[in-house]
Amino acid sequence: MVAYAYAAYWIYWRWTSSLNWDHPIFSLTLVVAETFGLMSMALFIFTAWRLLHREPPRARDDLTVDVFITCLDEPLQLLRRTVIGTRAIRYPHSTWLLDDGKRDDVKDMCAELGVGYIRRDGCEDAKAGNLNHALAVTSGQFVLQLDADHVPLPNILDRMLGYFDDPALAFVQSPQDFYNTDSFTHVVNDEGRELWEENRLFFRLIQPGKDRLNASFFCGSCGVLRRAAFEEIGGFSTQTVTEDMETSMLLHARGWRSCYHGETLAYGLAPASAAQYHVQRLRWGQGAMQMLRKMNPLFFEGLSWQQRLSYFSSVIVYIDGIQRLIFYLAPVFFFLFGVLPVHVPNRELLLRLVPYLLLTITSFELLSRGTGYILISERYNMTRFWTYIRATSGYFARKPLRFNVTPKGTGDVPFATYAPQLAIAVLSAGAFAWALVARHAGWVHYHDGGGVSTAFVVNGAWVAWNFSFAMYVVRHSIRSRQMRADYRFAHRLPTLATVLVNGSRFEEAIPTTTEDVNASGLSFRSTRMLEPGTEVELPLPLASGTVITRGVITHRTPIRSLHGDVYLHGVAFGDLSPGARDAIELTLAHHAIPLSRQLYRDSMDVIAAALQRFINPRAGRRHVVALPVFVTVLIDGEETRMGMGLLEEESRGGVRLVLEQPVQPGATMQWEVPDTNIAGRGVVVFSRSLESPLHVSFVVGVQREIPQRRFLWLRRLFAAPESRRGVDSTGDDQASDALPVGAASLDEGATALHIRR
Repeated sequence: MVAYAYAAYWIYWRWTSSLNWDHPIFSLTLVVAETFGLMSMALFIFTAWRLLHREPPRARDDLTVDVFITCLDEPLQLLRRTVIGTRAIRYPHSTWLLDDGKRDDVKDMCAELGVGYIRRDGCEDAKAGNLNHALAVTSGQFVLQLDADHVPLPNILDRMLGYFDDPALAFVQSPQDFYNTDSFTHVVNDEGRELWEENRLFFRLIQPGKDRLNASFFCGSCGVLRRAAFEEIGGFSTQTVTEDMETSMLLHARGWRSCYHGETLAYGLAPASAAQYHVQRLRWGQGAMQMLRKMNPLFFEGLSWQQRLSYFSSVIVYIDGIQRLIFYLAPVFFFLFGVLPVHVPNRELLLRLVPYLLLTITSFELLSRGTGYILISERYNMTRFWTYIRATSGYFARKPLRFNVTPKGTGDVPFATYAPQLAIAVLSAGAFAWALVARHAGWVHYHDGGGVSTAFVVNGAWVAWNFSFAMYVVRHSIRSRQMRADYRFAHRLPTLATVLVNGSRFEEAIPTTTEDVNASGLSFRSTRMLEPGTEVELPLPLASGTVITRGVITHRTPIRSLHGDVYLHGVAFGDLSPGARDAIELTLAHHAIPLSRQLYRDSMDVIAAALQRFINPRAGRRHVVALPVFVTVLIDGEETRMGMGLLEEESRGGVRLVLEQPVQPGATMQWEVPDTNIAGRGVVVFSRSLESPLHVSFVVGVQREIPQRRFLWLRRLFAAPESRRGVDSTGDDQASDALPVGAASLDEGATALHIRR
């Protein structure tokens, strides 16, 4: 509130004391943009000031549920993944594929998998019309709505149906999370184990805040709907291309309640490329603008004042694109013409501007509770500003807008996708270069009196800020081209690869670790080098059982390693049976994806982040091994062989492994990675379970037994040369100078690397 009070003072001062009436258009345009920012800040605080986090009641066992999967032209393999995941939902239900693409191969797939298939005549009203037709030909009391790419977890209905004990509840929405972490909207820091996705702020902060106000809205997928509520309003509303938010507002106006359940219960595909991203955001923005014109939330009858403000904040956000363009062009205008939007002494401006910026940034980080990441957020503000400007056309559209489905699969990145950001970068750099020349030649007066003015420095920093973000978006957009037709899931499984010659085993099995997997192929790490074209057999120890795969190595890539040569091999599978393919898909969807989320933090507030770096300075000295390991545990002098596991990471002080059985802390453990110099002995310091809907594995942290010796570098300096030779990278000398190892240094977080029980 201190930050907002100061921001209000800043805007008051800007309007009353700082305007440059010699250039009123420039000055007023900028201050109006700043005032819009103050209004947006107020709506953000109103929504996120207090969040509602719910614990679900137990679901009754006598409810009838239809699961709808809406589709149009998505790849068949993607649809199959969603269908088999939906079919595995534990709560009794009926699965229906709503095919607006009218494809016979989709119909045949549904018959093969034993799920319902619904096809209508025509495609009127797009997705809303598809859902309304399905409501008319089915009869379940409740409907779980899924988009074609969202694969539900088996417990999704168990976790959401209990809320409907409230007879006034119309729908329950859960977060939309995404498994393709290499998408355009993801930022992944593997070393820091942090994962950020552009929708995270909405689903972790905005929706729980709206839920407190009974204003959380249905988001088109991953929600459970009460049929009676939707029938009361005539089904899904069709006035705009955002049928989900539009219908939610109608339900709230009729007195129905909503609920937001903050647990991720389904995973889908985020836009893989910049082109896909802008198609999706343009549709959302145009629909919001249509709502603002046709159903202005501020005046919509039946809503509470909290709901009015909540919906208004959701539709008005797309005007942010115009505000951003003003901020991007303001320093350019100054450098081109030497015109300032303020008319006050530099000292007065800086004394007010610096606290305003610091308080605004700090309050955003604190209020976002670790999900904001201001620098990353600014990148995506730059990414979407032009799309948001284009979206405002929806306010003026009189003809029905086309419902553009977000593309899936491979695709190029057209120049138009990043042309606006490139233009901002060129204008920013060009204007600054022009200013240097114009100032030296005396062509333009920059209010510097012959020296370097504060205005020149501030606008220089401003234009550099804009240039850096614009160039990031250009690079990120170009690199976002989707090259692979289907996503490869990160999933490390230790296994044994066997080379085949004419279909027969040629030599002994080679210990390997899969790096990523899908139903078409995988890649694996190995210390042995295999040539492209080699046929291999790889048993995959999946959570549901072992699947034998055969394929051909398509490429080989060396990996830099501290332990000698390691190679990453790509494998394309031969013909797999439908049962084998479905077993792989189900394990990836219900096991690998949810466990991979345990590996990363999705939020960390600024104070915790600073403390983490201070109390755990050793984190940067860990390195990934990701190779098979053979483990022996010594308890009371007796050896127990644990079989093959996975050595995930190593530091000078210890290792972290993934095993199929827990190991008691305090036990002595020996480990060895075949064909490497990685071996050691130590004491188990923690053993943590990793649970998915299908399986349980264990992360085990081990501290080396070698005691710490202080000032080892001084002893080495004066040691005899022969005493310093022959010490390998994992030997006792390296381990002995490590800092004490505990839960902080041997990260207790979970991992996506799992082995069949």
